[in-house]
Amino acid sequence: MAIGLLSTDFDGTLIGHQPDARTTAALVSALTDLRRNGGVWTVNTGRQLWFALEGLEQAHLPHDPEFVLSSEKDIFRRVEEGNWEAFGDWNARIERQTADLFGRAARVFDAIREMTSKGDGVEVLYENDRVAGLMTADVATMDRTVEMVRAASADVPEFSFSRNDVWMRFAHRDVHKGSALAELARLLAIPREAVLAIGDHQNDIPMLDGSAAAMVACPANAVDEVKDLVRSAGGYVSPFPWGEGVADAIRHFSA
Repeated sequence: MAIGLLSTDFDGTLIGHQPDARTTAALVSALTDLRRNGGVWTVNTGRQLWFALEGLEQAHLPHDPEFVLSSEKDIFRRVEEGNWEAFGDWNARIERQTADLFGRAARVFDAIREMTSKGDGVEVLYENDRVAGLMTADVATMDRTVEMVRAASADVPEFSFSRNDVWMRFAHRDVHKGSALAELARLLAIPREAVLAIGDHQNDIPMLDGSAAAMVACPANAVDEVKDLVRSAGGYVSPFPWGEGVADAIRHFSA
């Protein structure tokens, strides 16, 4: 089946992490062909919308995506050059669900604040004046932080988090890149069989496990956990990194 909806992570997938990362010619060609063939593209990222748009501008891609799934949960549609709007009622519903959960998880956040107050390389991150996640000084510190947050939230089953290198985002267990992608596909009436998802890190796992997208892939620079998941889901692990890997995966599933 032709690709009807392409969902790509941004950092580490469309572009490399190094400061001089550039969009490859192969990626420009693949995205241009996808649009020409009627496919829809969404960037599915942990970045807030403004930060995602800033990154897209710096990446010099051939065109903006039709949609941005920001903060691993919100759905925005491009309505005209430079302007974006919430698509459907998903964002409002997820905000109510998140606010309710975070209110009930106040004790969890107290424990997290206590943990970060010790100054051991863990920083609390906020979005719209609400605790959104954590950043650590290095991967080893994040590994320890994951275990501490898991223990602190053990009696709040709906409380969850996603991890990407030294970043952690808090959420309801049913709110993640995969559920946002599934909702976008539903709103667009695009079947799961026509959805391709591509990502490189642990926070991409919910959109790469086969539940939201029948076609899944990752670039060569993906972490081993993601590569193993993609293989187990019958997907494609590209031998090329970052944007070249995305282009390669698009070509693979378009053949």
